[in-house]
Amino acid sequence: MVIAILLAGCTSTASRMAECEAQGVSKDTCYLAEQNRQTAIYAAAEKQALENAAKQYAQSAKSKTLQARIAGIDIKISPDIKQGYIEQTAAALTEENQYAQVYQKGVYTAIWYRQKHKIVLLRDGQIVGSAKG
Repeated sequence: MVIAILLAGCTSTASRMAECEAQGVSKDTCYLAEQNRQTAIYAAAEKQALENAAKQYAQSAKSKTLQARIAGIDIKISPDIKQGYIEQTAAALTEENQYAQVYQKGVYTAIWYRQKHKIVLLRDGQIVGSAKG
């Protein structure tokens, strides 16, 4: 029984139509049944995609955002979703390891140290300052 169900998913539209008609069902009814089958498959796929998107959205909404203002520069880092902002502009994640995440935007580099929960800001490679994040 299970094998027949699994194999049924591997048949082509034409073979399913032919099998339906061979059972004495009209071509129109077989066509309608096939259309309903495809619609059900698409609806199930769309439902799953929406559920996946909702889960991802919920996960990102729960993401903790760290904020700091160092030497007049606003820094926001969401380590869970690997997104950083320096002065309200997205910063590129340029490096990540078990100890830190490094974000770069122009001359600024923001480093978030996981274990110390600390953000360090560099300008042209020179430390500008740090703050608890």
